[in-house]
Amino acid sequence: MNRNTGLTLACIGALAACALAPAAVAADYSLAGGAVKFSAPDAWPMIMEKQDGPRQFVVLQVKNPGPGGDESLARISVTVQQVDGLQGFQQFLNDSTAHARKLPGYRADESMPVSSSLRYTAIENRQKNAYTENYAYRSNLAIQVRCIRPVEAPADWRATFDAGCQAITTAIQH
Repeated sequence: MNRNTGLTLACIGALAACALAPAAVAADYSLAGGAVKFSAPDAWPMIMEKQDGPRQFVVLQVKNPGPGGDESLARISVTVQQVDGLQGFQQFLNDSTAHARKLPGYRADESMPVSSSLRYTAIENRQKNAYTENYAYRSNLAIQVRCIRPVEAPADWRATFDAGCQAITTAIQH
């Protein structure tokens, strides 16, 4: 085989691999008339949404590759609520924190305290989950990004999930 033929075959092989590889496409989401925008991988399908009224949300499912992956519902939700100034935001934050503390097996994780987030574990469907809630306030909008994943998920999956959660949190803060 001459050099040009080898190069041509290599290029055809690379193009075929690209055509067969799934594209990492992101879905775009918007809440509060476009005031809050973020993207998430298409592999994280939306399972619930409410796009009208003073409280809106989008919930994305993140498939857990571990045993019982469909039983444990790893998910990321973004909630936006119209509030009356900073006092309304504080009430939103207090209500969310009170709700979290009522979950079975609630245990605060204060290893990395951040004033705009809440980290804890709790039991859901007989499984221990890690929760991360991040909060933001912008133009009379209280915003919460809530990420829920099994504590016992594989480390590489947890890292991917946590990075996705952080990417969504970063996007809504801008």
